[in-house]
Amino acid sequence: MEGLFSGIAGNRRVLEHLASQLETGRLPHAHLFVGEPSTGKTTVARAFAQALLPEADLARHPDFWVDDRAENLKLDEIRLLPDRQPEFHEQSLQAFLSRTPAISTRRVAVIANVGRLQDQVQGILLKTLEEPHPGRFLILTTPSISPFVVLPTVVSRCQRSAFLPVPAAEIETLLRERGVDAERAALLAGLARGRPGWALRAAGDADVIERHRLAVAALEAVRDRESALHLAAELDSREVAREAVTSWQLRLRERMNEGADASRWAALLEQSFATLGHLEQNVSPRLALEVFLLECARS
Repeated sequence: MEGLFSGIAGNRRVLEHLASQLETGRLPHAHLFVGEPSTGKTTVARAFAQALLPEADLARHPDFWVDDRAENLKLDEIRLLPDRQPEFHEQSLQAFLSRTPAISTRRVAVIANVGRLQDQVQGILLKTLEEPHPGRFLILTTPSISPFVVLPTVVSRCQRSAFLPVPAAEIETLLRERGVDAERAALLAGLARGRPGWALRAAGDADVIERHRLAVAALEAVRDRESALHLAAELDSREVAREAVTSWQLRLRERMNEGADASRWAALLEQSFATLGHLEQNVSPRLALEVFLLECARS
């Protein structure tokens, strides 16, 4: 298993289960990897796909199809007979899966964050899941299996694997193995909130620790409606807002563990996760932040 999933931190039970499937050959036609962003879902999906397609590197393997962009997939990227040619792929997903493998005995497709597909597109994907071709495998990832994110019928036709936050010590080790100095590795592991993918990206960001400090200071300066609305306006960007909320969560956990008014901090922490969920959807970042920060002001 070490060779198959080398360099991947955490979630050993998931990795052991996938390795066992490869060893026994008992492979479900569809996997759904569920967990917070940056916990390793797409990295593991690619490693698993490579194990299923050992003939060549995935970057040049003709029997591999992947979409891990942030943009939505259009209908023509999925269905067999599109009105127009797919914009981002040589062939649609259904066309890819319907054709005979070129150099392997299998064909494998990965769709990261399947929740970005509109319900109509997920409905087309569902037909593929309901009528799988032999030797064809789908690996999907999602931060949530809420029916507002992924259709329950799509979820029910996949074998689910839960990706949990990775212990800080494992993230610190991963960073040090990648050449990050010990002090910075420890700081980033503490800020990562169980997300090795975030930590690896942050390792190359010289300002990330200072942004965390400023975000926490800004939250603690929220005292009334005016300051809450002002901060929401300042952070009116999906990526900026997401980073700020994850920094706030660390501070809320600290407050909760301090013991005083723990239930109040726990309630705000729970609402912060709801805010992150809204930010994954088409909710206005400013509106999502206003709701959360107004509640902070009241508390």
